[in-house]
Amino acid sequence: MKAKLLNLVFKRMAKGYQEQKVYYQKMLEVAREQEVVLNEEEVNMEKLFNLIEQRQELMVTLDKMNVGLVDLKKEIRDALGIEEFKISSIQEKITGPGVKALADVLGELKILVEKLKKVDQKNEITLRKVMQKTQEQLRILQKNKKADEAYQASPLNEEGVFIDYTE
Repeated sequence: MKAKLLNLVFKRMAKGYQEQKVYYQKMLEVAREQEVVLNEEEVNMEKLFNLIEQRQELMVTLDKMNVGLVDLKKEIRDALGIEEFKISSIQEKITGPGVKALADVLGELKILVEKLKKVDQKNEITLRKVMQKTQEQLRILQKNKKADEAYQASPLNEEGVFIDYTE
């Protein structure tokens, strides 16, 4: 009885994670778009900020979807007598279609998250290079501005000067 009930719960959890998978795929697409923007000759900062904002919205949505799972995971840990909610620990205690469905979708999510991490790592490196390049360009501009100011003649004093020789 307990196994059947838990398998139903695991099926529902698998369905919830399946719904989350769509958002992780969208995050991966946005990360790849960020990669394209960062690799352009002239980085379009407005477009980059829009993509970052899209990503943030997706993360907020995923966080909201995960809120209900925290308590459910705790109840499952307590029911199965496991310390951590890991699919391997669950599979040691119980089997069935719900466990399999959950294991499958968590495996798919793991692959998606790993792809996302790789793209994010590349994007972070590229963004650092873009920032260094921008800082160097700014330094050169400031240096040139100082040089231009040094070579410009000081403005002439065009006001009259009165010298009082009576004293």
